[in-house]
Amino acid sequence: MAPLIKTPRAIVTVDPNKRPWEQTVPLHNRWHPEIPAVGEVQEGEVFRVETVDWTGRQIQNDDSAEDMKNIDLTSVHNLSGPIRVTDTEGKAAMPGDLLVVEILNLGPLPGDEWGFTGIFDRENGGGFLTDHFPKACKAIWDFEGIWASSRHIPGVRFPGLIHPGLIGTAPSHELLAIWNEREKALVDEGENALTLGKHLHTRPLALLPNATGALLGKVEKGGKDWERIAAEACRTIPGRENGGNCDIKNLSRGCKVYFPVFVEGANLSMGDMHFSQGDGEVSFCGAIEMSGFLELKCSIMRGGMEQYLTPMGPSKLNVNPIFEIGPLEPRFSEWLVFEGLSVDENGKQHYLDASIAYKRAVLNCIDYLSKFGYTKEQIYLLLSCCPCEGRLSGIVDVPNACATLAIPVSIFDQDIRPKKGGPPVGPRLITRGDCPSCPYEGSLPTQKNLSAA
Repeated sequence: MAPLIKTPRAIVTVDPNKRPWEQTVPLHNRWHPEIPAVGEVQEGEVFRVETVDWTGRQIQNDDSAEDMKNIDLTSVHNLSGPIRVTDTEGKAAMPGDLLVVEILNLGPLPGDEWGFTGIFDRENGGGFLTDHFPKACKAIWDFEGIWASSRHIPGVRFPGLIHPGLIGTAPSHELLAIWNEREKALVDEGENALTLGKHLHTRPLALLPNATGALLGKVEKGGKDWERIAAEACRTIPGRENGGNCDIKNLSRGCKVYFPVFVEGANLSMGDMHFSQGDGEVSFCGAIEMSGFLELKCSIMRGGMEQYLTPMGPSKLNVNPIFEIGPLEPRFSEWLVFEGLSVDENGKQHYLDASIAYKRAVLNCIDYLSKFGYTKEQIYLLLSCCPCEGRLSGIVDVPNACATLAIPVSIFDQDIRPKKGGPPVGPRLITRGDCPSCPYEGSLPTQKNLSAA
C-alpha cells in the first residue's frame, strides 16, 4: 500500500503586505500565559504556519534607510500563534512535559522572495557594535532559489540556511514573574554596576513590560483584561527558558527541538524568519529578515522536563531547551578565521570576557575585509547575515578569553586571503559602492580606532 500523503494543514496564514493588526488570524508580540491559542494540533500531525517579518513590514524594499532609522521597536517581534498541542487522545501537553517540535520544511512566502539586513541608529536600538557604527544602514537581499545576493553589497553570493529566529512555548505566571523580577533588577542596578555594560554600549540593559505597541493576539484591545496583560507581558527581545528569540541559525530543516512546557497546551509561537544569519547576528537587525512559512510536526514527552532538563537556578523552571541539528546545511571547505581576545579597543584588559573577545574578532574581520573594496558598514551587515561561524575557542587561559569568527572565502567573487604584495590597490581594487544610510544625529560618544592615526 502506498504511504499516506501528509499535506500540511494551515494553522496560520498571513498577508505579508498587511500590517500585523490587519491579519485575519491575530498575531502577538508579547509573552504571556493568558494570550489564547489561535489553533490546535495533535501530535504527529503535519501543519503549516506562516509569519510576517519581525518588524511587521516597517522596512521597505527600497534604497533608503529612513525606515531603519525611525523603526518602532515597541511593536516587535510579530509572532504567529500560540498553537495548542494535544496527544492523539485529545489530552493537552501539560506543565512538566517536553514538547518535541520537528522542523520539516521552511522558506520565504511565495511572491515575497526578498529580505533585509539593517543597522539601527544608536539612539533607537543600537547593536553589538553601536559605538563603532552609530548610523542607521540597510541592505536589501534578493532570493533566487537557495541563493541570496544584494544590490547594496555587490560581489557576494551565498546559500541560505533558513530558520526561525524566534520559536518557543508560553511561560507560566510563575515564570513570567521570574523574568520580570530579574530583568528589572538589572535595569535598576544600571550600567555602572556592570563592567560589560560599560564596554558594549548597548542601551537599554533590558526591555521591561511596556503596553505601548503591544499586540496580544485574541485578547480584545479595550477589554477588561487587555491593560493588565499588556502591563505584565514580557517583551520578546531576549531568549529565555521557553526558547524564544535565541537566533540560532542551525534551527533549520530536519531539526528537532525539545521545549519545556509551562502551561496547559504548551502554546507554541514562532516568527522572526531568517533566510540566513551569521553566528551572533551582530548588527541586531542582523539576519536576512523575511516573511516565511514553517511546516512542523509535534510530539509530547510526558514528564520529560524532570527526566532530561536539570534546573540551573533557584527555581525548577530555570531550564533551557535542547535541539538536534538537521542534516541539511551549506557546505564550505575553505575558511578565513579571525581571532579576538578579551582586550578592548582602548587596550584595557578584561578577565575571560567572551563578549569582549567576540567583539574584537568581529572588529578585526571588518577592518580586514574593508581592504577589499567594501565600506565597513557593508562588512558589518554582511557578518550579521552571511553563513559565518562564531566560536568561543578558549575560556580557561587567564586572563584572556579567545573567540574566533570564520568566514567562508567562496562567498566572495575575489580571493580575500592574504598574499605577498598586500591587498589589492589601484586598478586591482574594485570598489563596491555603499549601502543606504542615514547620518547619526545623536550626542552619544562613538568609538574610534586609537591606532588609525
